[in-house]
Amino acid sequence: MNHLKIILKWVLISVKIAYKMLAVSAEVFCRHSFGPRYTPSLVAGFLFCFLTMTLVSAFDPLKSSPVISLYLFIYFVLAVYHIFKMWRPRAAAHSYSSGLSWGFWERLNVSPTFIKILFEPAIQVLVGVVMLPVSRLLSNWLIFAGICLATKEFLTFWRQWNRVLDSSDARIEGERITTGVRRYTTPQTGREQRAGQVTAVEQAQPPANSIQQIYSRLDPALQQLVATPNQNNPPAQNRPVVRPAVVRNQDRPVVIHPRITPNRNRT
Repeated sequence: MNHLKIILKWVLISVKIAYKMLAVSAEVFCRHSFGPRYTPSLVAGFLFCFLTMTLVSAFDPLKSSPVISLYLFIYFVLAVYHIFKMWRPRAAAHSYSSGLSWGFWERLNVSPTFIKILFEPAIQVLVGVVMLPVSRLLSNWLIFAGICLATKEFLTFWRQWNRVLDSSDARIEGERITTGVRRYTTPQTGREQRAGQVTAVEQAQPPANSIQQIYSRLDPALQQLVATPNQNNPPAQNRPVVRPAVVRNQDRPVVIHPRITPNRNRT
C-alpha cells in the first residue's frame, strides 16, 4: 500500500510537470511580452520538448521526421526572442506573466480571457490535426499542448475569480462589522455617539480680601508699626507746598518752574 502511494505521488508530480511544459510549448507560439521571472519556464519547456522528441525518435525511428527538427528550430528561435525581449524597456507587467496575446485578436473585440481559454488552444489543436498526415508525433504533441493550455488558462482564471470574490466578501464583511460597531456604540436615539468636547475647567479664584481682613491677619507688632506715624516724614500740615512760578517772556514760550514755599498755618 505504501509503495502504491509513493508511485501515485510521483505519477501525479510527473503529470503536473508534463502538463505545464506542454502548455509552455503552446504559449511560445501564441503569446508575446512574457514576464522576466517566466524565463525558467520557457527554458524548461524547450528542454522538455527537445528531450521528449529526441528520445521518442531514438526508440522509434519511424516517428522521426524532418518536420520535427524544423519545429524544434522554430521553437528555439522564438524562445530566445522572447527571453531577449523581456529586458527591453517597456510598460510595467507582472514578473510571472505568461505572455500577452498577439495584436490581431483585438480586431475581434473579444475578451482576452476568452481568447486565452478558447481561441488560442483551438488554433493549436487545429494545427495538430492538420499535421497528422505529416508526423503523428508532432501532431499528438500539438494537440495535447493545446488541451493543456486551455486547462491551465481555465484554472488560472478560476483562481483569480475566487480571489476577486474573496476580496469582495472581505469588503462586505468589513462594512457589516463597521455598521455593527456603530450601532453598538450609538445611543437609542439613533444618532451616533460622539465624544463630548473637553472644556478646560478654570480654577475658582479666591475672593479678594478687604484691607481690614488683611490688616487683621498681620502680626501685632507689625500692626503697631503701621499704626505709628512715620517720624521721618513731616505731617501734611508742615510739609512745604510746591507752587508753580510763571516766567513770561515775549520771545519764548511760557515756562513753568516749580517753587517751594513754606506752608503757613492759617489763623
